[in-house]
Amino acid sequence: MGENDMNGFVLRLIICRNRYALPLISALFLIAAQSNQSAAADTGTVADTGTVADTRTVADSHCPVSVATGTSNGSLRVASTTKWQPVSGEIRFTLTELASQPQNVSVWFNWQDAHDQRTCVQSTRVQFISKSSVVGDSTKIEIVYSARLPPLDGDARNAPWIEGLRHWTFRNIVPLADMYVRADLKDDKGADAPVLMVGSVGVSTPWLAFVFAIGFVAVVWGFLLSWAAARNVPGGKVLRVISTPHGVASLSQFQIMIWSTVIGAGIIYVMLISGNLIDIPGTTLGLLGVTGFTLVGSKLHANSDGTPQRVSPPGLVANLTVTGAPTGNTVVLGWSPPAGAEPPFSYTVQMRLSGAGPWSTVATDIGAPPYAVTGLTAATSYDFQVFAVNAGGAGPASLTVPAITLATASPGAVGPGQVTGLTASANPKGAVSLQWAALSPAPSAYVVQYRPVGSLPWATYSNTANTPQLVLGLDAGTAFEFLVFAIAGGVAGTPSTVVVATTASRTPQWSDLVMSGDGNVEIDLSRVQMLLFTSIAAAFTGMTLVNTGEIPDIPIGILGLVGLSNGVYLASKTMGRSR
Repeated sequence: MGENDMNGFVLRLIICRNRYALPLISALFLIAAQSNQSAAADTGTVADTGTVADTRTVADSHCPVSVATGTSNGSLRVASTTKWQPVSGEIRFTLTELASQPQNVSVWFNWQDAHDQRTCVQSTRVQFISKSSVVGDSTKIEIVYSARLPPLDGDARNAPWIEGLRHWTFRNIVPLADMYVRADLKDDKGADAPVLMVGSVGVSTPWLAFVFAIGFVAVVWGFLLSWAAARNVPGGKVLRVISTPHGVASLSQFQIMIWSTVIGAGIIYVMLISGNLIDIPGTTLGLLGVTGFTLVGSKLHANSDGTPQRVSPPGLVANLTVTGAPTGNTVVLGWSPPAGAEPPFSYTVQMRLSGAGPWSTVATDIGAPPYAVTGLTAATSYDFQVFAVNAGGAGPASLTVPAITLATASPGAVGPGQVTGLTASANPKGAVSLQWAALSPAPSAYVVQYRPVGSLPWATYSNTANTPQLVLGLDAGTAFEFLVFAIAGGVAGTPSTVVVATTASRTPQWSDLVMSGDGNVEIDLSRVQMLLFTSIAAAFTGMTLVNTGEIPDIPIGILGLVGLSNGVYLASKTMGRSR
């Protein structure tokens, strides 16, 4: 029977007022009404307020719609930390104002700009997290769940980096999706009462966040490198950033560069993924503190003000004695070098009348004992003391030694002549070659002293030097002043004129990170340890960032390992003259 025939048949039934017409028409309307009610019960109503509602019905929709009124109230609150999530990310949400725990919770997502409600996609994983009572109302409970965000675009299953791109608008930083949560509850009469709650979430794209984070780091690096190049900092594309002023690649600066890059890029990445300012874990902050402390300690030990020798002040001068018998106007002193002190250093001799008055300086820049104090008054009692000086400063004064001059004065000791003809020329690798005219008769020693131009005090390089002399271990690309004087009979001669030489500039190398010693001539295992553990911890942090989208809480063991390697590194710098 065709459609027209059916219409005619129905019409004839109505016109003829057949006794079966009214029951048949009533049955048709009843079946249609029951069908509509069944569809509404299965799908529910879209609630824009996030609470139970029964506003409009979407026929043939995959999205859930509300059920009949009179059910238990409920509301949906999406956690701010997961307000944005990428595909496969876990969105945490709380169901509040519930009288009982739902029998089942299901979650759907759909783009907000999607006009077809049949494009909803159900989450494949909804997980219970915790349950608690509402503050002030023990009859209401709050339940925390997490739901995995499924791919909402069909092509995103094979290309997740383009998820949501065509739904992005200038009004929102990330495309927005509606989140439908259906909780199956029991009403007051024990009947099933599904509750629908609706919220919204942002769908972030990890690939875009990753590219943006890397781009931001690249821009920062570009500025740093351009500034370093403009100020002629030695080094190549990367080494300029970690180079010292003297052209040596600094391991402590390299370490803090790694951590600043990884943590900085990770913070940007996580913020773009989650849409929130993040709380950096305490152990991660501790790791940054360890690396910063190491950098500061390394710089303090390196004495970055340009002083050539990186040593501590010398110790106490020992065994100060009067050598031989004093004359009427001369006392010869002898002593032993400070215990554990690293040469080079010079000495300062002071004297006073026995037990009276302040100390007066007899001579400075004394290369080595013995030293003859001349010009004294006959038949007079004196006190003497000596202290050592190096580039790290002056050490403590020695114990006092007394001496009494004879009643009859004698001719004073005569020192050697002035050193002449001093010349200086720079050699590679922080060395300067010195030459001067030898004195006749030959003195007992020549004392070579140097300092960066315009700074004090003078540092003694050698007190047994012979011409020519090669001064090693100087900072590269630095102008130094040099002078030489002779010592004979414990008396220092007149210093030479001061000459200036600038050491050759040095280009930092990657090997500087594991090499130490004057001229980088040995592998420093403490540096290898520090570099290895730092690289392992940084790689772990980077992988965790990419996999979880969160700043990881560095394990205490890893933090201790990095801290231990940094401590060993600083200890090795303190005990030896390493760069």
